[in-house]
Amino acid sequence: MLVMRSIRPTVAIAGLALFAAACGTSAASDTPPETMAQITATAAPETTAAPIVTVPPAPATGGTPTTRVPLPPPTTTPPLPTTTTTAAPPTFAYTVGPVTEETVSASWNEECPLHFEELSLLTLTYWNFYGKAVTGPLVINTSVVDEVINAFEGLFRIGFPIERLALVDEYDGDDKAAMRANVTSGFNCRYVDGTERWSNHAFGLAIDINPLINPWAREGNALPLEGTRHTNRENPLPGMINIGDGAVTVFAELGWTWGGVWQSADYMHFSQPGN
Repeated sequence: MLVMRSIRPTVAIAGLALFAAACGTSAASDTPPETMAQITATAAPETTAAPIVTVPPAPATGGTPTTRVPLPPPTTTPPLPTTTTTAAPPTFAYTVGPVTEETVSASWNEECPLHFEELSLLTLTYWNFYGKAVTGPLVINTSVVDEVINAFEGLFRIGFPIERLALVDEYDGDDKAAMRANVTSGFNCRYVDGTERWSNHAFGLAIDINPLINPWAREGNALPLEGTRHTNRENPLPGMINIGDGAVTVFAELGWTWGGVWQSADYMHFSQPGN
């Protein structure tokens, strides 16, 4: 109610001022100063001025306006056609190096019929029992290095498999242990089994190939003993060597003899001069 009282006089006075203005009479001359101040405050409330935003002028341009043509979307270069590469088949390779006393520490001694410096260390490529081309070492007499390289190249060419090529020194020079492991090897300073006669292996002039499945065989006896079941040659296995086989031909062409035709068959053995 107090609000209503304060508003009505103000409205009335404002109306009077308007009427006086319409009649050409100054409302200010007839209105007390206190009332005039109230009228002024009521009729013209203070307002907050809107912020002035200055827009920078557009840069001047000259010439005729041009129309911007949109660029075509980028194109993706198609991938190059996939090329199929065929791996080259494995090839036979070899290396020839000297033999040191350390190389043949278990297979050579000062009583051997030749000095270790008369031997050579070969590394030769061969096919293993899994059909992969791998390399392995072979110690042989230096005088027959070329013949041995040619022989192993021939075996590789006909695809003849060898289980493992290694030095008997890995078996402490134990020939029988190497044979049980079916290891193909060359030099080993030893006697012919059961004699005091130097084997051709002691001269580096013999190679035993896959000896477990190509054992030395005499009626009722075999070396290694684990190879006894392989004295029956009617059921050939990969890596076996029999009469007329390609491995026999490869060595025969080089003048080497195969022990499989001896009275006591030595199916693993190839040697030069041959006995």
